[in-house]
Amino acid sequence: MINTSEITNKKFGIFMAVAFLVAYIPLSIAGIAYKGGNTLLCLLLFRFIAIFIPLIAVAVSGLPFKKLGWKPKFKFKYFIASLIGPQILSWIGAGIFFLLNRDSFEISLNAYLAMLPEETRALIDTSSLNPYAMVTVMTIMSLTFLPISQILPSLGEEAGWRGVMYPYLKGKLGPVFGRLSGGALWGIWHWPLIILGNYFYEGDYFGKPFLGPVMICVALCAFGILIDIAYEKTGCIWIPSLMHAAMNSSAMPLMFMLNSGKTHLSILGPNCFGLLGCLPVIILAAVLLFAKGKKQA
Repeated sequence: MINTSEITNKKFGIFMAVAFLVAYIPLSIAGIAYKGGNTLLCLLLFRFIAIFIPLIAVAVSGLPFKKLGWKPKFKFKYFIASLIGPQILSWIGAGIFFLLNRDSFEISLNAYLAMLPEETRALIDTSSLNPYAMVTVMTIMSLTFLPISQILPSLGEEAGWRGVMYPYLKGKLGPVFGRLSGGALWGIWHWPLIILGNYFYEGDYFGKPFLGPVMICVALCAFGILIDIAYEKTGCIWIPSLMHAAMNSSAMPLMFMLNSGKTHLSILGPNCFGLLGCLPVIILAAVLLFAKGKKQA
């Protein structure tokens, strides 16, 4: 891990300028593409270009790139907890969402297909697809293949946020406010996708367009606390990257459970970026954050 004393104000300023200002170009175009129905272009710009810019920012700013913790020196329990933990919490949150919004539960392909461009939907033969089988397959994949396959894209962000931004902010503001401000900034990094493209929060959700940008900061503050604690425990950058990937993967099975006519409730759930979907993460993060902060005080 990079020592806080090695992150000077000048180097941190360069890091933030590159990680945010440069990334906002592909993120903004991705948001516009998503709103226009070009999901593939959005994913290309977001998941294959913008997401690696924080990693590049670490190197460009002159920070000790090699100290991020590349060697997997951690116990197997951290691997399992990182792979499964975020998903269990997300599914509990989804259960809360559906319990309070029972008419939103529908196992079908409708909500997923609604997210795709019209040209792409025309190429898919839905008659041969069983939504129950899709949920089963996606659940199994989200617990195994998907997080591991997405660990490199997640590393692009984690090298910057947990590797540099969180240590710097914790050094300046303390562990509690450092993590909270870090999570808020992590959320703000995603704002072009939400403001320009309704990414994460579909339909005419309550409080649009203001509540979406706020909610992503709340969700990522909570997840950021858990991910940062895991990084502190292991000193290995691969662990937060796996947790990040598992967080994203947890949303995949839920895409086939939401009634397509209820997308305006996306600000609440069922995925882990909505208020109810993220509630278990928020509660656990709050307990760990303030317990740890009180112990260090």
